[in-house]
Amino acid sequence: MSDWYQIESNSLIVQVTSKGAEMKRLFSKEWHRELLWLGNEKVWNRSAPVLFPIVGRLKDDEYNLKGKNYKMSQHGFARDFEFKCTECGTSEVEFLLEATQESFNFWPFCFELRVRYKIQDSKVVVSYFVKNVDRQDIYFSIGAHPGFETKDIANYEVRFEIPEKEYFQLNNGLVDWNTPHEFKEQKLSVTKNLFKDDALIFKKLKSKYIDLVDTKRREVIRVHANTPYWGIWAKADVPFVCIEPWYGVGDGMEHDKNFENKNGIVTLGEGEIFGFSYTLEMRLLPTEMEEKKK
Repeated sequence: MSDWYQIESNSLIVQVTSKGAEMKRLFSKEWHRELLWLGNEKVWNRSAPVLFPIVGRLKDDEYNLKGKNYKMSQHGFARDFEFKCTECGTSEVEFLLEATQESFNFWPFCFELRVRYKIQDSKVVVSYFVKNVDRQDIYFSIGAHPGFETKDIANYEVRFEIPEKEYFQLNNGLVDWNTPHEFKEQKLSVTKNLFKDDALIFKKLKSKYIDLVDTKRREVIRVHANTPYWGIWAKADVPFVCIEPWYGVGDGMEHDKNFENKNGIVTLGEGEIFGFSYTLEMRLLPTEMEEKKK
């Protein structure tokens, strides 16, 4: 049985479960509503899973490492494993996952993965730390997958900090790097058609943040990160939109299955620690008068 933990500020309430160290609630006291997709077995039964030690899908759900083949499902095993809570305060909580005999079946390394949530008024900072406690280099990818409720999809837009050039899509679950889709805008309208071919994948974004904007309420959820890859995804009927900062990405269609050669793979030496953070910030769109004053 998983345990639940709550942290809060004057603006927000966050609840996290020990299974997968997954944020399951993000409630705005100021806006009086749930911001996260709360999960639905018939649609998508997750809210903000931690992606580790892979992001996306492996070709044929398998990889080769130093002459041995391994099987691993999409986004890795961490999201389905029980974490240990190592720190629990009123505004900050931290979880730890370590290697087990079960994890060795999927990924043959000794590691420590820490996931930390910290509330700062109207912001939530989510931090990941991977420590190599093995006697060899370890190879992994890691990413975030928060999904935000978008019941009235006609009111929503995805906006980038600055205009971007292109994105890529999936073909049978694998990234089609050979077919870039030109994108010279600063925003995307959230429609059922936008995600008909699965996720939109961006690499080397110039933008340091992506906003999910409710144009009717004038409410903004800003996802701020400095990662080499981002994913934007929803189901075809779009009851939610996921904005995902990644260190790593799914296999390309022509990948040779060699784990060390994966796009975006992180190599970590013995005793080294890799870390990155992303921030969720709740904001309001400026009024026309505020815009004129700028």
